[in-house]
Amino acid sequence: MFNRIIRIAVAVGALFMLGGCVRKAELTPESEENYIGFSAGQSPLLRDASTKSTTESFSSNDDTFAVFGERVTSADEHSQVFNGTTVSHHYIYGEIDYWDYESHRYWYWASTSDRYDFVAVSPALQRTNKIQSVDNLKVSTPYDILTEVDSEDILAAAYRRNGNVANPISTVQLSFAHMGSAVSISLANSSENKSVTINSIWFKNLVVKADATVSLDNYGRPYLSWENLQRSASKVREQQLNTVVGCGGEESGGFQIMIPQELSINAGEEYQPTLVINYTPDGGAATEHSILLREVMRSDGVTPLDRWEMGHKYTYSISMRLDGCLLVTVTTTPWDVPVEAETPGILI
Repeated sequence: MFNRIIRIAVAVGALFMLGGCVRKAELTPESEENYIGFSAGQSPLLRDASTKSTTESFSSNDDTFAVFGERVTSADEHSQVFNGTTVSHHYIYGEIDYWDYESHRYWYWASTSDRYDFVAVSPALQRTNKIQSVDNLKVSTPYDILTEVDSEDILAAAYRRNGNVANPISTVQLSFAHMGSAVSISLANSSENKSVTINSIWFKNLVVKADATVSLDNYGRPYLSWENLQRSASKVREQQLNTVVGCGGEESGGFQIMIPQELSINAGEEYQPTLVINYTPDGGAATEHSILLREVMRSDGVTPLDRWEMGHKYTYSISMRLDGCLLVTVTTTPWDVPVEAETPGILI
């Protein structure tokens, strides 16, 4: 991943204590020195190249997130500061590297008990009119894997700035986390003296629609969940490969974004989440093989994988012989720094 630390310079005003309150001294709402600035820090906004199906990197001026924010007084009075404002990355290698938005808002503190709460979702421009605040800084955006680009994930962040911190007007450092699960497939031909053509691969009986939501918990940490899950028997993330894999050869695909979900559901076998492979052995006819995901063992060979989690990558390794034998294992790796997440939100 192209790591970078984005620094937006802000001036630090002086704070004076009067009767237990903070008085605005050099801070004036109209001063550009004191505008509310944002940074994505070193968080995975958007993705590293290993989880993209293209070579696009997150280092262009198209990088955006939508931010929602409010100021909360000591009397628990809430006033909206941001309502889906688009924050864009301005970047030229070796020259400029900062985030900005139109019509700057400014820090204002009346008490050490005041605070600012922020919630952000990325990407913003690509999801115009799809990101909305549903309740008190709980932000939601719909996701449909039958229509979304296979490599486009949703990232979310939340942050709380208290009035009694050492530098209450410094840049808001948002640490984004992946809300999706990244899934890839690796195929190996272990047959002797036979090649095989992999025609296509797809999933079925998966959750295909859901709402990604983010809010702040009571401690000001990101609270992520998926709600309103809808499952479908339709083909999901089908890859038309038509690739010949020789004896001892291997074919690996890129990561595709999935909605986190249970892989073993309370339904008949024909409705279980399934991976389907269509292949043609050398000199033979096309064959279709279905693999129940709930039966795929982890790489330790001890336990099966029963769900896809947010912020994790899963690689399904399939070793196939033309006598009909398929050995399938799955390897799990963290995608980014774990966040506090609502695991019941991915249950169906």
